[in-house]
Amino acid sequence: MFFVFWLIVLVIGIVILYNNREQEEELLALKLVGYYLLGTFYLSLNGLALPIGFVISLFMRPSQNRGVKRGSAIFGLVMMIIGQFIL
Repeated sequence: MFFVFWLIVLVIGIVILYNNREQEEELLALKLVGYYLLGTFYLSLNGLALPIGFVISLFMRPSQNRGVKRGSAIFGLVMMIIGQFIL
């Protein structure tokens, strides 16, 4: 049940970001999922979670829908932080 709740939160977040797009772009939904996954990627050193994926996403310079993709990476970072406190 807990997994289903977080899956619903993920889907709703991606749909909201997709609806806020500035331009039409091919496969934008999959790109948003990719940015989300990049935002959730972290490296654990002695119990400290370093958000390596989010830092990498800051250096990416997309030409279209920059704000939406950055929002997806931030959403992934927030979900990673929440996951660290829950687990």
